[in-house]
Amino acid sequence: MAGHNLYIKRLLATKQCQGGNLKDAHLARLNLSGADLRGAKLMFANLNGTNLNGANLSGSELALANCVATNLIDADLSGIDAKGINLLDAKLDRAAISGADLVFANLVNTQLPEANLSGASLEGSNLIGANLAGANLKGANIAGANLGHARLISANLSNANLNNARLMEADFSEANLTGADLRNANLLNANLAGANLTGANLTGANLTGARLDGAIGIYSGRPEQGRQDLPRPSMRQREVPYISFIQPGSDRYNNNFSLPSLGLS
Repeated sequence: MAGHNLYIKRLLATKQCQGGNLKDAHLARLNLSGADLRGAKLMFANLNGTNLNGANLSGSELALANCVATNLIDADLSGIDAKGINLLDAKLDRAAISGADLVFANLVNTQLPEANLSGASLEGSNLIGANLAGANLKGANIAGANLGHARLISANLSNANLNNARLMEADFSEANLTGADLRNANLLNANLAGANLTGANLTGANLTGARLDGAIGIYSGRPEQGRQDLPRPSMRQREVPYISFIQPGSDRYNNNFSLPSLGLS
């Protein structure tokens, strides 16, 4: 434990703690802007409300860390191991998060405009209400994630894996979805106006109520843009519960809302 405290003292005194052991450390609401935490071990660390604006956390271990309302604007989080991290209400504007492991992360209402998440793994993550406008998600694995009501305006999702993702009422207007895997995705009432879906796989996707005006690569009443027949919802998607977030870490959801079987042709 003495060694652990030395790392914390070093960080507070110099904002330098490359490779340091900060597991379980309580660093909430501190000003660590510009800190160098490359390769640091921050598993289970409490970083709630901490100012890490412009900090370098590349290659660090942040699995199950608490980062509620943390300021990570312009931070370098590339290649981090952050499985199950809690980033509720955190700010990650323009953050570099390429190649990061964010499997089962909590990103509810997280601000990620213009963030670079290319090649990142967000499989099974909760991104309800997240702001990803202009974000780079090229080649990202977002399979099974929940992006209900998320904003992905002009985002780059080319070749991203959105298989079985819940995208109800998400805003993909003007987004780049070329080559994206949208098999069995639930796009109920999603906004795809002006989106580029050239080469996207929509097999089994639910597009009930989706806005498709001006979309490219999918039939939306404008044959000159290329016709791709809309897939019929799978039997599993004809009655899909809307999962809403209750509180951080909670597994209680409202499953009382079911969708009508409308069938697309």
